[in-house]
Amino acid sequence: MDAVLRVGLPGLSLSAGSNSLLEERYVSRVRMIPASETTPLWTIEAKSIQSNLFDSLKSRWQLSLIDDYANVNGQQQQTGPFCNVNFEVEIQLSNPLISFTLDRVLKDVAKAQVEAFEKRCRAVPFDNESKT
Repeated sequence: MDAVLRVGLPGLSLSAGSNSLLEERYVSRVRMIPASETTPLWTIEAKSIQSNLFDSLKSRWQLSLIDDYANVNGQQQQTGPFCNVNFEVEIQLSNPLISFTLDRVLKDVAKAQVEAFEKRCRAVPFDNESKT
């Protein structure tokens, strides 16, 4: 599926009508590869296909189910289900000023995305019947 997305850095306004100097609406092609009996890993990939700001923007979420969670001491804390999340972002820009600016904040942006994802996961009930 194709999705229209928006990114921006607040406070870097270019004009009165714009929220951010780096605000960009772009189109990404998003695909989901569901888990299966042989590969117990859900993968969601997004790749920009129409953007004025990014030469390339790719992201990948990989989620794997963890039935039981143990703490560092190896003692059982809780019973699952739990999910391990791997999140990767790859960005290519031809504008060196924007590239420099994004390099300085990208780690914080990725952290905020993961935190928002975790918050949403806690709010949505888990259907134990749809593990695969």
